[in-house]
Amino acid sequence: MRSTVFGMLLLGLVARDAFSQAMPFHTPTAMPLPLAEHALRAFYQRIELGSLLRDGDEIGNPEGARVSVDALPLAAPYGLTGKTTLFLGIPYLRKTFEERAGERRNSGLGDAFVLIKQELLQRDFLAGNRRLALFAGGTLPTGETGDAADPLPPALRLGAGTVTLTGFAVYSHVDDRVGVHGRLGYSGALGDRFGVRPGGRLLYDVGFGYRLLPHAYASMRDATLSAYLELNGALEGRATRDSARLPDTGGHTLFVSPGIQFIPLPNWALEASLQLPVVRELNGTQLAPDWSLAVGARTVFYLFGH
Repeated sequence: MRSTVFGMLLLGLVARDAFSQAMPFHTPTAMPLPLAEHALRAFYQRIELGSLLRDGDEIGNPEGARVSVDALPLAAPYGLTGKTTLFLGIPYLRKTFEERAGERRNSGLGDAFVLIKQELLQRDFLAGNRRLALFAGGTLPTGETGDAADPLPPALRLGAGTVTLTGFAVYSHVDDRVGVHGRLGYSGALGDRFGVRPGGRLLYDVGFGYRLLPHAYASMRDATLSAYLELNGALEGRATRDSARLPDTGGHTLFVSPGIQFIPLPNWALEASLQLPVVRELNGTQLAPDWSLAVGARTVFYLFGH
């Protein structure tokens, strides 16, 4: 879950020309960020895990185990140069772990992150743009995990308990009303927590956007309605303890994520996205995600509102 939230925090804020093709909710974009030092993004997400799987097949859940996550991530980019952007962010998390024996909750700040985006390729045309960018950074172990004398159950931990590094490449191609964005990357933990080291994650995403309205802009202040569809996947290796792989960890998940985006003003975007799993090939016996719903807003403060 930490990687899901972290991945969504990486998204930036983009200019109206790029917004007009619809920016995906979960897939990072290589598009440039105007006046990035005056930008902000926030959203609310609900994540539900309630299906018990064994080697990818659903089985009975006699204990009624279920995990619900309410996340309120906040992210802010800062333009260091015309092609280099720094991202800082942290989520507020509320986790609920239910079983027939009872219910437990935990809430607080999760793992903060630091990320740098470096634009490598720029091609601008009358009808659209092409961009290639590299992202590098990581998360800090600021989320509560408990201590050695009283560790929290994994389902209630608010962080990984160790520094995690990540790097990925993003390509964006937009033409008039259509946009395509893709990411390929990897994240891995530098250490362990309570003797367990999380497995590395291979991340891949493809996002498609289409501007529904208007068909053609009459002015830059025209309201815009766009739809997007994403495929968001992760291949996670098994966690290890003393170099021995743990059987009920890791696996492959892939989500299809339809969404909608409304831009009432040139510097504001309102959006929502539903994630549904289409691949849940988890190793051993694990709780699997059932669905996720997110709603949020992005804004760029153009020179104090002008």
